[in-house]
Amino acid sequence: MPKIRPCLWFDGQAEEAAEFYVSVFPNSRVTARNTSAVDWPGGRAGDVILVEFGLDGQEMQALNGGPYTSFNEAVSLSVPCPDQAGLDRLWSALLEGGGAEMQCGWLKDRFGLRWQLVPEPFEAMLREADEDQSKRLMAAMMEMVKLDLAALRRAYENA
Repeated sequence: MPKIRPCLWFDGQAEEAAEFYVSVFPNSRVTARNTSAVDWPGGRAGDVILVEFGLDGQEMQALNGGPYTSFNEAVSLSVPCPDQAGLDRLWSALLEGGGAEMQCGWLKDRFGLRWQLVPEPFEAMLREADEDQSKRLMAAMMEMVKLDLAALRRAYENA
């Protein structure tokens, strides 16, 4: 079965973005830089057109597609974080030069890509929650920009 590799569209920033992302996530690296033999709408012959990289085992691509489109809220990369410390580290790194525009653990990085950083224990609580717990969890989450696992646990336990 072929693997699915997200391809992220950039306007000349594919190498910079890929290098940034592999610096943020452990066990990550750029695996290839592909240049174009001809001019194309996003660049000139000899320029890097596609960067292949892995983020902790997930194969990705960064395309220098040109100024014709940009990221929006319709697509984000969701990252399950084992604990608050891991979430906080990723949040700080990805937020640098970007912005926390939305609630519920979403941020936009300096390249315009949206990320959702979600504590894994919160996902487990949602799966196991009864109706009242689910309502409290969702209400608490809707008030947060960056998710706070301790506050979510208190909502779950009604403490």
